[in-house]
Amino acid sequence: MRKREKNVQKKAAVMTSFVLLAVVLSAAEGCGKIEMASEEMAVSLEEKEVSVPVEIRGVELEVKYYFSKLDKKEKDCYKEILEGIQSGKEEIRVSLTDAKKVNEIFGLVLNDFPDIFWCSGQAQTTSYKNGEGGYSLFAPVYTYKGQEKEAMEQEIQREAEACIANYRPEQDSEYERIKYVYEYLIRSVDYETGVKDSQNIYSALVGKRSVCAGYARATQYLLEKLGVFCTYVTGKSEGQPHAWNLVQCDGKYYYVDTTWGDPVFRQDEGMPEISEEQKIQYDYLCCSDEELFRTHSLDDNVEMPACVSLDANYYVKAGKYYQRYDQERIKRQLNQDIAEGNVTSVFKFSDKKSYEEARKKIVGEDIKEAAGNLAKRYGLTSVRYSYQEDPRLYKVTVYWQYG
Repeated sequence: MRKREKNVQKKAAVMTSFVLLAVVLSAAEGCGKIEMASEEMAVSLEEKEVSVPVEIRGVELEVKYYFSKLDKKEKDCYKEILEGIQSGKEEIRVSLTDAKKVNEIFGLVLNDFPDIFWCSGQAQTTSYKNGEGGYSLFAPVYTYKGQEKEAMEQEIQREAEACIANYRPEQDSEYERIKYVYEYLIRSVDYETGVKDSQNIYSALVGKRSVCAGYARATQYLLEKLGVFCTYVTGKSEGQPHAWNLVQCDGKYYYVDTTWGDPVFRQDEGMPEISEEQKIQYDYLCCSDEELFRTHSLDDNVEMPACVSLDANYYVKAGKYYQRYDQERIKRQLNQDIAEGNVTSVFKFSDKKSYEEARKKIVGEDIKEAAGNLAKRYGLTSVRYSYQEDPRLYKVTVYWQYG
């Protein structure tokens, strides 16, 4: 998209300038968000000539979630910031005179563009106002420039290509693409605080170690490459700053939290080792508001669409979602999992009441009967299994050991 504007000359004696600094705050988990601190100062200006951005390169902005939520003036500012960052400008002239709003829009640009890894999230904005209006000068902080930035971009591209090299999205549904990226990142990235570049995709895709911001930006980046709508969401989980994603699957919105799909398990003495396959938590793959908001809360800066469908819920798709305790169906699932040699049997319930009823019977009766079937099938004199009850997610998980 090409945009033309005339250079503007402004004359003034003394104007008031607002300087705001955006800083990245890291919580205990290492996730962060942009916050604002302001300082007011007086600036004396003589005649000043400034230039404005003229072009946005190769970007379809209307599909970007946060851009779509802005009014016309805010969209102009967004474009000016984006073009300036793409060009590596040290100082960017924008048309808004509200410095706080400029910095907020900068945060939205970063939310929409996971590939902008070379900005730290810090910036300084100075607003100049007079009777005719005014403008702001926006100065982002770049962590990488020039050849170093280009080399890192190439590394990111290679890792993304390796992820999708043998994947043909046109043959798979949107759900299968979302699940593929979810599993790929959980299996290939280790959650670790204190790593370099933890707030961007480089840490996740190249470094293979990151925190929630890196997981969420990598999820967004890969899904966009596979043609699935995905955006970056910020809020809190268990009272701490956190980031995850909003996706669209078959026209309906869902939340995806790849970080929470990759939990850190504590191994108790005497417990069997938990495999990589068992470690994947599918509760945060295409979940609804009701499910997610038991543990998460949204920031209130931008409204999110309602996520009310269960059509793409993993447990619904897998036939492991129960609206009530159904003993015959649960026994069939246990026996089928054993027959197929599955390492887990998972039972997800729609509400607390059905979970509580089912939990007692599954743990007290159904698992024992299934363990007897396991012993008979494999000629075992004893059977080892463990189970996990999760009252927050309304879920019972059985872990089987064979041989």
